[in-house]
Amino acid sequence: STVSTTITGATGGNFENLVPDTTPAVTTITDSVDDTGLTLSASETITEGGSIVYTATLTNAAQTPVTVTLS
Repeated sequence: STVSTTITGATGGNFENLVPDTTPAVTTITDSVDDTGLTLSASETITEGGSIVYTATLTNAAQTPVTVTLS
C-alpha cells in the first residue's frame, strides 16, 4: 500500500510570501509476513490424579494476547 501526503497550509516564520510545494510525498509500505512458531510441551510424567502442566512457547514475542486451544 502507499501513503500520499501533501502540504495543505503553512504559516509563521515571518516570511513575506511562504509558498508551500503541493507536490505529494509518496511512501510505499511493504509488509513482509513474519512467521512465528508455536510449540507445546507437557510434563513427561504425573501421579494419578495429578495435573498436567502444558507450556506453549512462541518463537517471537507476541504484541497482543495469544489464545491457544487444545483438543
